[in-house]
Amino acid sequence: MIIGKVGLDSSARFTFQSHAHTDHFVSGEVIFATRATKYLSHLRKGGFYREVDFGKRFYIGDFKARLYPAGHMLGSAGIKLWLEGGTLFYTGDTKWFRLRTAEKSRFPGADFLIIEATFGVPSFTFPAPREAEKKLVAFVEEALDRGKRPVLYVNQTGKAQEVMKILEVHGYTVRPSGTMVKVAKVYSKFGVEFGNIDKEGEVVLRSYRSPDVENSLSPWELTVSGFGGLKLSNHADFWELMRIVEKVNPEKIFTVYGFAEEFARILRGLGYDALPIKSGFVLKP
Repeated sequence: MIIGKVGLDSSARFTFQSHAHTDHFVSGEVIFATRATKYLSHLRKGGFYREVDFGKRFYIGDFKARLYPAGHMLGSAGIKLWLEGGTLFYTGDTKWFRLRTAEKSRFPGADFLIIEATFGVPSFTFPAPREAEKKLVAFVEEALDRGKRPVLYVNQTGKAQEVMKILEVHGYTVRPSGTMVKVAKVYSKFGVEFGNIDKEGEVVLRSYRSPDVENSLSPWELTVSGFGGLKLSNHADFWELMRIVEKVNPEKIFTVYGFAEEFARILRGLGYDALPIKSGFVLKP
């Protein structure tokens, strides 16, 4: 999106990058992001990043702004902008419930809200993270008890480190991919340590983008995703999104990504002024 001349997870001269997943990578003369997002992004791309701390006011283009933790992964952020016509908050990818390897999310009040809708329909109702953890541990324990090596398919940046930390807490060693280890080393710079990485680890972690994953799963393989077999998601489910809307309490809502049209329709049915937008949306305040 472009607000005025400022990019929100969109390339522009001055742009904000919410987190370090590749589908949110941007280019610009100056990219505003948290320090963790900068370090993680530099594993895959270049660019001049200006580091911004959570809660600190700064200027991006002509707008005063402040970053808030989004809870999606380490360093992920939402941004509040002070526009001429009121305040705007963009969530980026976000999570209401706290994960083990991400900062606890915070949501300020704002006049306008741009909210992700990846899982913006009621059929996406996930267990709380600690309940999903129990299911993950039960799967691993059953596999090991039967003499099998459990294999988990995960996003290599963010989700892999969350699963690694969960398994460490419960006493299991892991055999991650090289990319996952590189990302984990960046996490360690920000105080998220992993003491369970082992070349002969009990649990194998693979990228969920591996070929034919969904068509070749054995009983001891599991995809960990909001769209997978184990619903441990670093995105907000439908009911988390509703909590965020209530917390921000905006006058107007723009929904983006995923089920944006459906989520906006539901919000309108509840009395909100809501409109779906595309990622290339341009708003002239």
